[in-house]
Amino acid sequence: MTFSSKLLLFGEHTVLQGSAALALPLPLFQGEWAWAEAENVASLQRNLPAWCQYLTEQQAEGKLETKLDLPRFTADLKLGLYFRSNIPDGYGTGSSGAVCAALYARYALPPIDREDAARYPELKRILGQMESFFHGASSGTDPLIIYLDRPVLLSEGGKIESISLPAWPQAASGWQFFLLDTGQSRSTSQWVNLFLERCKLPAYQEQVKTQLIPVTEEAIRLFQQAQWPELYANWQQISALQQQLLEPMIPAAFKKLWEQGLEEGHFALKLCGAGGGGFLLGMGKTGFLPQNAIVLNE
Repeated sequence: MTFSSKLLLFGEHTVLQGSAALALPLPLFQGEWAWAEAENVASLQRNLPAWCQYLTEQQAEGKLETKLDLPRFTADLKLGLYFRSNIPDGYGTGSSGAVCAALYARYALPPIDREDAARYPELKRILGQMESFFHGASSGTDPLIIYLDRPVLLSEGGKIESISLPAWPQAASGWQFFLLDTGQSRSTSQWVNLFLERCKLPAYQEQVKTQLIPVTEEAIRLFQQAQWPELYANWQQISALQQQLLEPMIPAAFKKLWEQGLEEGHFALKLCGAGGGGFLLGMGKTGFLPQNAIVLNE
């Protein structure tokens, strides 16, 4: 069984101030369990043995809300089990979330059914507890989306809703969605902390709440309704507001291209996740994309 990476389509940073967010699986990158030859085990397993030890200790101390078959995981690691993945680290596409979802699916006793929507908050907490090994703290959102393998709408009050979307991105005739690789990994916490620090300033928080959040939530509505020209106009607004309010999160080498998109009107860029590196996410008119764009709907 393969586990896709994830894409936070709308809601980067604003979700921390109460806005809705829309995330979905990104099959462009995937991971799965595999077996290594003896001479390659250590390099391929990376930090899996340390994670197994961490989970064993957490479970023994009653800090996990689920039961994992960790003796079997330990035995499998000794036999050469590893997580084979091409999901890039430090790009906000769920590299640690994928391995968490994979471990939960394989070793939970028993795993929560993907159709049991009433237990999604519980599932999110459990996966966050597991992922905390990698980040120090985790909301559990990334592994939840990857485990469910379907679009998820996050809304105020912690509501988690699995939703249906238009046949995106193939349905967007005349428009293309794309990623741009900035060529640099980044730490999510660094940029999240900067945003939260700025939100302590009343004037800044007011701009986020009265400008950036409304266009973000409108983008989610337009996307769900497949209103592509209207979504593009909205995307341009998000791009301009992020340039104004989240400028430090835009990698220096891409600021000129960001501005070019806004000036020429053929494409528009926005952050993909926390920013500071990783991918940028764009929408543009077919045939007018920047060089090296990774098109999501060819």
